[in-house]
Amino acid sequence: MRRRLGLSACAAALAALTGVLRFSWDDAATEGVLVSAIGTLVSVAALVADVLRGDADPAPRSPDEDRRRAADALAEAVREQWAAEARLRRLQDPEPIEVGWAAADRRLADHPENVGRGGRLPAPRACRTEDLAAWFAGRPGRRLVVLGGPGSGKSVLAMRFVLARLAARHPGGPVPVLFPLAGWDPRQTGLRDWLAGRLAADYRPLGAVLDGSRTLARSLLDTGLVLPVLDGFDELARPAYGEAVRRINAELDDDLPLLLTSRRAAWSTAVADGDVLTAAEVVELRPLDLAQASAHLERTARPLRTADGAPGTVWTPVLRELGRHPGSAPALALTTPLMVTLARAVYGDTSRDPSELLDQERFASPGAVEEHLLGAFVPAAFADADPRAASDAVRRLTLLARALHRRDTGRLAWWELESLLPRALRVFGPGLLSMAVLSALLLPVTVTRAVHRLTGVEDVLSLVAALVGQTLGFAFGVARLLPDGTDRPDGGPAGGPDPRFLVRQGLTAVGVTGVLWAAFAYADDLRFGFRFGSVTDGWLPDLLGGGLFSLLFTLFFGTAGLSRRPVPLGLPWSGAGERATARLCGAVLLLGGAGTAGTVLLGRTGDPWTVLVGVTAAGAGTALLVSAGRRAGREGALPARPGRVVRRFAAGLVRGTAVTLLTGVTACTVAGLAATGVTLLKSDAAPDLAGRHLDGWRFTERDGVRTAATARPLRGTLLLPGAGARPIAYPWGAEPPDCTIPLVPERRCVAFRSRATEFESRGGAVTVRLAGASADGRATVVAYAADLRSALPPDARAWLTRGPATAFVARCLPPFVAAGVLVGLVGGCVCGVYRALSVPSDTMRATGPGSSLRTDRTASFTRGGVVALLVACVCVPVVLLPGDWGGLVHVGTQLWLPMGTTAVALSAWGRLAVARVWLGLTGRLPWRLMTFLEDAHRRGVLRRSGAYFEFRHLRLQAHLAHTDTPATPPPRPREAPTAPIRENDDRPL
Repeated sequence: MRRRLGLSACAAALAALTGVLRFSWDDAATEGVLVSAIGTLVSVAALVADVLRGDADPAPRSPDEDRRRAADALAEAVREQWAAEARLRRLQDPEPIEVGWAAADRRLADHPENVGRGGRLPAPRACRTEDLAAWFAGRPGRRLVVLGGPGSGKSVLAMRFVLARLAARHPGGPVPVLFPLAGWDPRQTGLRDWLAGRLAADYRPLGAVLDGSRTLARSLLDTGLVLPVLDGFDELARPAYGEAVRRINAELDDDLPLLLTSRRAAWSTAVADGDVLTAAEVVELRPLDLAQASAHLERTARPLRTADGAPGTVWTPVLRELGRHPGSAPALALTTPLMVTLARAVYGDTSRDPSELLDQERFASPGAVEEHLLGAFVPAAFADADPRAASDAVRRLTLLARALHRRDTGRLAWWELESLLPRALRVFGPGLLSMAVLSALLLPVTVTRAVHRLTGVEDVLSLVAALVGQTLGFAFGVARLLPDGTDRPDGGPAGGPDPRFLVRQGLTAVGVTGVLWAAFAYADDLRFGFRFGSVTDGWLPDLLGGGLFSLLFTLFFGTAGLSRRPVPLGLPWSGAGERATARLCGAVLLLGGAGTAGTVLLGRTGDPWTVLVGVTAAGAGTALLVSAGRRAGREGALPARPGRVVRRFAAGLVRGTAVTLLTGVTACTVAGLAATGVTLLKSDAAPDLAGRHLDGWRFTERDGVRTAATARPLRGTLLLPGAGARPIAYPWGAEPPDCTIPLVPERRCVAFRSRATEFESRGGAVTVRLAGASADGRATVVAYAADLRSALPPDARAWLTRGPATAFVARCLPPFVAAGVLVGLVGGCVCGVYRALSVPSDTMRATGPGSSLRTDRTASFTRGGVVALLVACVCVPVVLLPGDWGGLVHVGTQLWLPMGTTAVALSAWGRLAVARVWLGLTGRLPWRLMTFLEDAHRRGVLRRSGAYFEFRHLRLQAHLAHTDTPATPPPRPREAPTAPIRENDDRPL
């Protein structure tokens, strides 16, 4: 209730503030920015106060209690995951296929006296998986190896075993977790380390550090709260079989139960190369007999009346024929649960007739039948769609299967779809997306400038060169300045990158910056001095400047720990207090941003920058409201700690500022020295022009002061920074940057026409006197001369700028060093925001890939908006610097908005956006990609495992990956339609 009252009070205060400023402040642009700035400060103050206070401090809990709570949360997530998969596979429709088992060759198992300590394995009387689960529950230390051929039901048995154990589990007890063994290399990684890593990757909250050294996942393993179910031993590398068994025996506790599935040949090799599994019983799944397969197919098919009126199904004549020929290819193929399930799906509607399986020419072997069923499954799953849609589905799923095969995995993650792009596009894509979003936001500014002044050809070339340079710089930064994410299992920026990477990143940034600035100085003329936002000589300096500018963005986010292969990240709202605070901050930013943008709609100002500030604040506020109102699942296993977000922000701010300040100052100092050194080296010996006339210019020198004067009129534009600072003169046709800034109302640009112009040099420092360039047209204006150098003859430039090298370095180097300090401050803000507002996405409770995608998208826009606003606040003192010192005002105004768009572009959602556009344009995958994948899941082709998709069976993935889509002959039509026995007994496909 207090928070709601506080929200209402803040909203009323902001509304009143807007009204007061509306009628009392003369400068509407400044008024709007002040509303947004005050709203931002109120939000930050509310966040600090509320989060520091926090909810009522939770009672201290022991590590054992934390582990038990985490185990209960894990059990619930595992139950939801595999219960949904069981429903998708229709295991209870009407009931699962029960597969029998028998004791395997004793040479594949441990000594009977070692196995007997866990009690004898139940006899397969009813062949029920629940019997195995009950046997495991009886006594600790029971272990079982289940052998079987491809499609024999091993994975389904493992899944049903997990569900059965969870049904019998008590709170705080061990949690059965199914681990597909594909991807484990026992020669490089121990079993416990790999299991802990998989737990942290699949159930990301378990990646949290519990006691300062171990992750929560490792703690659960070490305390026996995880019961490993290792599925697919045969999917390990063949030379690693023996080492894998030795690892399992060495690293599992004596009293820890274990279930492992494998193909018989792989397990025989493992025993021969390594050892048996200690104290483990080994059983082998029996093939289905034809009676079992026939009973299941008959029970799951639609009841029909035969021609003689007897009840039956479409399978009745086929199964009768197979019963007479039990050695035929179809009868032998239908001895595995996988093929029976596929046959049910393929012939589950009226479009195909299973009697085609009796064609001995087409199906001469069981393998031919199996390949036919695998190839017909996907078209059958999409049978209710039009033929073209079904064909496209097969083609698209084939593409995904081949991509997974190349990556040697069976898990399809939406944030890894970027791997389907060409390598060049993977590198250039984030920069292109960032510039696309930035261009959309800057559309009001572009339109306003176009209305006031048509863009010339030189401006277009400079703009194109700058955009190309930004693209190249962004691509280099993505490839070299972002960590690869391999040092953190969760791939997130919460703990920052490895210190060794920071050293490599800093050295790379320093080296590349020095080289680019040296090239910039070689292509441009810096003898008159340097300031940001100056006019350049041609398009090449603009190209290099764009690359240098975009390198900063990737440097900031790389220091923050954002990986070049990002994973889904969420926001840290874990308690009711934090969510309420986030809603309060979001509402304040939304109201402040709307009020700022409203000043333009009300006609109080036409400044487009006011619109940008308002829209950015409103967007960040909306994202905060959405993120705080959406609950992807129940609260985390670990409690919220008061002040956690603020402490994380402070830690990230301090660490990020220290790293980026060191890197920024070093890189900018090296860049300044490189630029001044190249400028001095390329400067030719200046001819003595004193007392001469050249191209209408008169040159004189008296008491060490050199002048170049002309009586010809000179036109251009003066940028008046305000606060009595020296104006900056620009030639005609070159528009000064940032003529108006809301917080500096006296800053403006005015056109001038000088009756007489005189350049004056003292020790190489040049100024220009413009007679009649004042507002009244009578006074002489002394202005910064570097941007008017094009009016001088080439020899005159060298003569005027001749002076001591130390003086030249002293004039040019300070802006570079100041820029390095600004880099450090901005980088610290970025690191602080990412440390505070980035947590591994809660795929543990994600209802599916779509849920994790929406969470990451909302979090990305929230972080992008907050980063942009915070960087804008940092740049405010720079903008208010008297005299526009070194052109840093231009850097400050140009830096804040791209930081927000870069945060979005480098996120997992941003990478997916690039992939969707490319794959949609090329026709490889549909534009509505996630809708297609969810549809394939609904049809049973894919299954969901948390935030991942997987093919229903590895054999289906292998079939699609290794073979071209066969041209399936048209199905044979059935006989005349027969009437169903019950009208409403249609079964879903």
